[in-house]
Amino acid sequence: MSSAVQVSSNVSFPGTSEDRYRLLIENITDYAIFLLDATGHVATWNAGAQRIKQYEAVEIIGRHFSTFYTTADKDRDYPAFELKEAQAKGRYEDEGWRVRKDGTVFWANVIISPVYNQERALIGFSKITRDLSERKRAEDNLFKAYEELKDSEEKYRLLIGGVTDYAIFMLDPAGHVATWNEGAKRIKGYEPHEIIGKYFSKFYSRDAVLQGYPDYVLKQARAVGRYEDEGWRYRKDGSAFWANVVITAIYNPKKELIGFSKITRDLTDKKQLEEKLFRINEELKESEEKYRLLINSVQDYAILMLNPEGLITSWNVGAERINGYQANEIIGKHISVFYPREAIENGYPQFELAQAIENGRFEDEGWRLRKDGTAFWANVILTPVYNTDKRLLGFAKITRDLTERRRNEELMRKNLELVRINNDLDNFVYTASHDLKAPIDNLEGLLMALQEDLGSDINKHQEILSLMDSSIISLKHVITDLGDITQVQQDKEKAEKVNIPRLINEVKESLRDLILTHQVQIIVETLEFESLVYSRKNIRSILYNLVSNAIKYADPKRQPQVSISSIILPDNTYQLSVSDNGLGIAPNQTDKIFALFKRAHSHVEGSGIGLYLVKKILDNSGDRIVVESELNQGSTFKVLFSPKLSF
Repeated sequence: MSSAVQVSSNVSFPGTSEDRYRLLIENITDYAIFLLDATGHVATWNAGAQRIKQYEAVEIIGRHFSTFYTTADKDRDYPAFELKEAQAKGRYEDEGWRVRKDGTVFWANVIISPVYNQERALIGFSKITRDLSERKRAEDNLFKAYEELKDSEEKYRLLIGGVTDYAIFMLDPAGHVATWNEGAKRIKGYEPHEIIGKYFSKFYSRDAVLQGYPDYVLKQARAVGRYEDEGWRYRKDGSAFWANVVITAIYNPKKELIGFSKITRDLTDKKQLEEKLFRINEELKESEEKYRLLINSVQDYAILMLNPEGLITSWNVGAERINGYQANEIIGKHISVFYPREAIENGYPQFELAQAIENGRFEDEGWRLRKDGTAFWANVILTPVYNTDKRLLGFAKITRDLTERRRNEELMRKNLELVRINNDLDNFVYTASHDLKAPIDNLEGLLMALQEDLGSDINKHQEILSLMDSSIISLKHVITDLGDITQVQQDKEKAEKVNIPRLINEVKESLRDLILTHQVQIIVETLEFESLVYSRKNIRSILYNLVSNAIKYADPKRQPQVSISSIILPDNTYQLSVSDNGLGIAPNQTDKIFALFKRAHSHVEGSGIGLYLVKKILDNSGDRIVVESELNQGSTFKVLFSPKLSF
């Protein structure tokens, strides 16, 4: 049978750490040190308790501590009285007969102390028992011997003088030392001639003497016949020791006080042990508090404990945040509450526990459920927890919500797929634009040859020939735009300082025929900035497509106007605007006009490529474009350049 403390699963004490507790008490065999729950049932059992009381841990844990009391003590409900006194006074000490497993009795010194949790609620009692049968027999023998030999001073001297473990001496009625035995000499350090005749207050501290404590002790012994006390006493050399003192008033046959017997025992070792136990208990409480604060401060992880069956026994703030349950709602429930129905039907929670036991650890990712029924993607680590005897105590379970990471991974996969599709489209457009150039050039050449062959008949077919020529020109523009789209992605031209007014004039010159045809008024408004550090080719393409787009969508009922302006926004963003008084765009079309081959008005000629090209240029540079429009009133396209690109 191991000497390790056995802990009942029905009782939990603050600071209980089986490994530390075992190291603390496994070598203590002179004291029975164990814990009771709040109702007096045995919760732990050490080797000293087994040696003194003879019970194995499995025989006694869970039984009421009245098992150790005599029938007479049980009949007067003395065990309950001890617990009541301990709770009322904070500590209860007693000596009396107790009963071993085999029915024999022993004289026990018992100290019972209440144990409280952090909220000052009583959760049990500590109980320290020492077998003082030898001392009791010695005292009984001394009493018998004294009764038998009180008329023989020589025999009394021989009897008392031979005792070395106890300081046994007599005081006269005034409290002066009258006799001195070998034990008194050994414990207190005085030779007989140094102490006999001196007042016994020499053994007390200065404060105790000033408070009149020695006189009080004698007064109490006279009043009740006996006085017992424990406290610090002092040797001849000034060193202190913890003493158990029993003073008994002695009377002659005429009931006259003739003095006091005083028996002192050095219990310094016991006191030091108790203080050590107290310090360790306080350290364990502090350690438990630090552990609790540490675990509860973790909000990104759900950290909880399970018993061997998978029932939840602890719950931290992170678990509350991630899973949605309060501690009082979830403790005691099975971990399967977090799993989807299909996983429960397949026995997956039990599988996780079995794998953790088999491999020492289990890690998994999958969908789990919150209290409100919503699902989250969880990373779960399960670790079995054993005691020193390799008995499974339960499992530690750490859960992290990785829903955001999984969502990002899915978005990344979708983005990669979109990039692949976009690259395929670019390749197709690039191939198509190059493959179509030759047939269009051939058509253009054939049209010229046809015009020459018609000779004087050309006037008859001029309308058809003009339409054919216009279609070829439009088709060439589409091919050129498609080529521009494929070049944007791979355009590695360095940024340069671009003069905006000169660029506007260049675009106006390129669109001169279109401007004259539609009688467009181009207005350059205030330019708060006149230059940008940008790819000149790209900024020209942006302006060209925005202005030409504004002209194409002019309202035929009024003279077209296109305004160009630039401003610097409060956040240092540079905004270049192109406004018109044209047909405008319906609200449900503003998000679609930048798509490839999309046009806001199907009756207006155009390839549907210009705005797509503008949007792609800006996306590549990290800039953006917004549109404000109203049907039949006009539109404003605002190009927003990052401050780092301004000059």
